[in-house]
Amino acid sequence: MFQYIALLCTILACVNAEITLQDITSKPASRTKDFMIWQYFKQDITPAQADKAFYEINNVDNKLFRMYAEKCDREEIKYTVSCMNEKNLLSIVDEDCLELAMSPYKTVHLTNEQRKKLSKSLKSKHFQELLSIQSEPYTQKAYEKYDANTILSLFVQTTASHRRNHLNIDLDKKFMQKLTSNWKIGSFIELVVNDDTLDKLQNALSYLDGKELSAQSNFILALHHLQHSNKTRAMEHLELTRLKSTYRIDVDKSYFWMYKISNNKDYLNELLLSMDINIYTLYAHEVLDKDVDNYFSSVETVVERAEKNLQDPFQWNEILKEIRETPKKKLFDLASSYKNDTMKPVQAFIIEKAYNYKIHSYIMPYNKYLKDISIDAKALVYAIMKQESHLIPSALSRSYALGLMQLMPFLVDAMSKKEKNAVQSYEEMFIPQNNLNYAKKHLEWIQKSLYHPLFIAYAYNGGMGFTRRYLESEKFTDAPYEPFLSMELMKNSESREYGKKVLANYVMYKKILGEEVSIVHLFDILTQPKKTDRFRG
Repeated sequence: MFQYIALLCTILACVNAEITLQDITSKPASRTKDFMIWQYFKQDITPAQADKAFYEINNVDNKLFRMYAEKCDREEIKYTVSCMNEKNLLSIVDEDCLELAMSPYKTVHLTNEQRKKLSKSLKSKHFQELLSIQSEPYTQKAYEKYDANTILSLFVQTTASHRRNHLNIDLDKKFMQKLTSNWKIGSFIELVVNDDTLDKLQNALSYLDGKELSAQSNFILALHHLQHSNKTRAMEHLELTRLKSTYRIDVDKSYFWMYKISNNKDYLNELLLSMDINIYTLYAHEVLDKDVDNYFSSVETVVERAEKNLQDPFQWNEILKEIRETPKKKLFDLASSYKNDTMKPVQAFIIEKAYNYKIHSYIMPYNKYLKDISIDAKALVYAIMKQESHLIPSALSRSYALGLMQLMPFLVDAMSKKEKNAVQSYEEMFIPQNNLNYAKKHLEWIQKSLYHPLFIAYAYNGGMGFTRRYLESEKFTDAPYEPFLSMELMKNSESREYGKKVLANYVMYKKILGEEVSIVHLFDILTQPKKTDRFRG
């Protein structure tokens, strides 16, 4: 407790205090340090200070590079950014600048003569080929002389309207098999399957046998054949999905869909053998009336004060490094060294790894901050928290999402304007009570429009606008194989998989908290708008 109070006092004493170069240089290279530099670039600093901070960055991404460009006085950096932003390619004289500015989106509406002119100024053979193929007639015959990478770049890296108006063409088996040699075939398949206006391209997908394709591409093709009532081809691609899958959830997904197509309970029994807890295995356990038992919801703790502070992201980095470097046979001993009450999430994290993720943690160490909400709301909060941060209060994502509920800085800024007791620094979001207070209010806002945990998860991850557009695009209807087709064919792969995991977590936490829940029922009501959202009700 003393350590927590000391930390809080330090933070409060530094409210509105700016980050200094000394603060940055004193820290080890890490994402957390990059986050400090990101905040530093938002301050009123000199070009010289910006230069020194820039060379402290661990991972120079586009966001940090552009922020640095705004602060520095190096002409070559500013010139690079101006080239990247330039939309009028024909106005660019310098070859290097043109390479930086090049994009298929910027050249698709140019004339053939304009593309020829640009091509003469380019050094990149790939861009030259792309400009050349863009000038061809929209026919397979015209494209046959190009390699698979160029052809797929033409189809994938263009606008939806251009693809629909010009690229929906007949392609034969030999041509389609040629395309499987390039990794972009996966993006091509997903784009085509998700756009019913591309009927000719959808027909061409039937030529793909799947042997040279990834597990995910085979899975998308299985659903495509299912939409066209070809169960035999769908089962073939699902078997290939199962054989090619690296992760257990993808194997389970294959068995689930095999059951949905065949109604053969042998596939449900295969799901019972899985040690992963996901929506597919939970469904099988419920249908076959079997209990899930490979989980724990509490860990042994002692009252002793922890040596490390889990609200400090730099210290969490040290703990994470220690976990990664510990041999598997010593992980249980390491878990025992983190039995302090404040270290429950760390102990649970290590135990899961020690069991090779065949035993799963559903601990609830923050109940004292969730006394004012219902059991259902608590299950939802923990379901999201488990997926977002593994319940680590100082978790920090690549996009700088903060703390337990991974709140984005822009959301913290917006909410702070309305909060009476607003946080004064992003670091305060690593304090569980602050993070959960903000997250609960954000979830309350989401739940004014969305009532189903899956849709709430979509909005929490991908945004309310994205979720509304998806629901209103004739998804989650009473068509065959719904709501599962709509769940599996979402273009936003991050939100798609995130929603599944949060839904599984929600079901588990509801069970542990003693409140009745049925994943079958949760699936069933997804096609009943009045019970799930206000947009379609």
